[in-house]
Amino acid sequence: MDRSRKIAVGMGLYFFVCTMAMIWPGAAFANRIEPFVLGLPFFFFWYVFWVFLVFVGCVLLYRLEYRGR
Repeated sequence: MDRSRKIAVGMGLYFFVCTMAMIWPGAAFANRIEPFVLGLPFFFFWYVFWVFLVFVGCVLLYRLEYRGR
């Protein structure tokens, strides 16, 4: 497997995990108000956290894909 294929599979798995954390399995775990994290209810913090991780993944993928150009 070449490098670009490994990156594609790894990032696909990463984005799949992030998506699953924001819908059924992850949202069921986080579906509560207490505790408050950074002044936010836990459920809202859960979504903000995972959206931030998706953003980090997009930046990382961009850097890996267009490195040196």
